[in-house]
Amino acid sequence: MTVWAPHAGTAWWLVVVFALAGALVGALSGRQLATGGYRIESDDAGALPRHAWWPAVVLALLWGWLSWQVGGTAGWAALPTYLAFAWLAVGLVWIDADVHRLPDGLVLPAYPVLLVLVAVASLGAGEWGSLVRALVCGAALYALYFVLALVSPGSLGFGDVKLSGLIGLVLGWLGVGAVVMGTVAGFVVGGLIALVMLAGRRVGLRSHIAFGPAMLVGAFVGIAARYSL
Repeated sequence: MTVWAPHAGTAWWLVVVFALAGALVGALSGRQLATGGYRIESDDAGALPRHAWWPAVVLALLWGWLSWQVGGTAGWAALPTYLAFAWLAVGLVWIDADVHRLPDGLVLPAYPVLLVLVAVASLGAGEWGSLVRALVCGAALYALYFVLALVSPGSLGFGDVKLSGLIGLVLGWLGVGAVVMGTVAGFVVGGLIALVMLAGRRVGLRSHIAFGPAMLVGAFVGIAARYSL
């Protein structure tokens, strides 16, 4: 039986250990991202981002928080899924904010990796229905974003569509409510980012604004909501 209570079975020192591990992994990832190795010739990019420190801080906070929230779920079998997703999210936020692209080299390999991790979580929970729900939610969210991208190609790209399937898979394992909350939160965050950038005259009405970061922030709102309700 899955234990949904937050911080179930998680000692404070484990939270610290995971936070420190996140800081280390984030620091190494930040150094690699700062080289700009993800850029390709077709990218319309300026100077490389200067602040390489934030992936360490963000991943430390996320891994510590996830170990506290998700840690005891399914006898700890679920935690690797969300740690991996957090690492992926940090990298995708950096890249999408820089070049407005969600690289297939990160997104596509994440599908089999996260699928295996979700299956392991389902095995630990002894609830294979959770895996089925995750697959259905992943496919449903992918289909929703696919339609939205066709209707409004200027607002969403197919990188966002591919990312949506991963978000649906990860949140779907937690529940349909997490998917709904995460999706709605993503659009709300995206709207707020657009308003702030318009108010600061950093973009114009016809400018393309990276939506991947908003989708990922929304996903973590969905995780938080699932464990708070």
